[in-house]
Amino acid sequence: MQRITFITLATPGKAILKALMMAASLRSFGGQLRDSPIKILVPETMNDFSEIVQDNLSRLKAQTVPLSIDLETLRFPFTLKIHAAAHAEAILKGDSERMTWLDCDSIILREPSEFLLPAGTHLGYRPVHHKLIGPTWGEPLNPFWKLIYQYCGVPENRQFQMTTHTGEKTRPYFNAGTFVIRPSSNLMGKWWSKFTSSFNQPEFQTFYKADNRYAIFMHQAVFTGVLLSELEPVEMVEFGPKINYPLHLHSEIPDERRPTTLNDLITLRYENLFDTPDWQEDLSILKPLMSWLEAQPLIQN
Repeated sequence: MQRITFITLATPGKAILKALMMAASLRSFGGQLRDSPIKILVPETMNDFSEIVQDNLSRLKAQTVPLSIDLETLRFPFTLKIHAAAHAEAILKGDSERMTWLDCDSIILREPSEFLLPAGTHLGYRPVHHKLIGPTWGEPLNPFWKLIYQYCGVPENRQFQMTTHTGEKTRPYFNAGTFVIRPSSNLMGKWWSKFTSSFNQPEFQTFYKADNRYAIFMHQAVFTGVLLSELEPVEMVEFGPKINYPLHLHSEIPDERRPTTLNDLITLRYENLFDTPDWQEDLSILKPLMSWLEAQPLIQN
């Protein structure tokens, strides 16, 4: 059985280039985890990759896994992602002790040894990058979060403080872009089940109409509800702030929470930052990382 397997989701175009860069970063900077299996979930109707992409997938030993889904369901934000996570969990049961989900805009900069969850833990997580629709620490739950807790069956006493990357204090609100679970836990299957049974309910539609951010982050709210419902706090481990650092929000991070150089980080996220010509203007990046970044096709393009 594998100690750990890395999972992401991609489609043709920019997303697969991001996934390739993530895979290349693991192979280059992953230390003792550099040779871990990488599986890229791809919708079965969108797997027409170019020959160059296929060659790179082969070179990096990154396996594509076809994913079937009802196209109508895809209309709601991030439904494909939840389905992909549940499918990955299902195929890894009995094959891998741990499953690391990384959104395709992730880069691994140093060995992510924290991903090797210790015995007795079933989740490794980071808080969200910034609060947005999240529940504020020390304040009563708002009606949206009361509904989430109700639908997911969250115990009233399962509360603890989190601090976002931007320094905000929240009730538990887990980032769904970087996390580690044990496939045997069926947490992703429960996420998919709870999400598909709740996202179209009239009570939630009211919130979507009032503020579309509730629709955009519904997947992450249900993710949080399921994790709080299924796990005791002692079964979770919070990764340090050098993991899942939001490079695209660097200007919003308080000075005391910023890295001195990018090389200090373990993993980062960047969204579409590299589309900006001056993306490195306020960033300190040392070799060999700078040379490696400049050589990546996504950045060259």
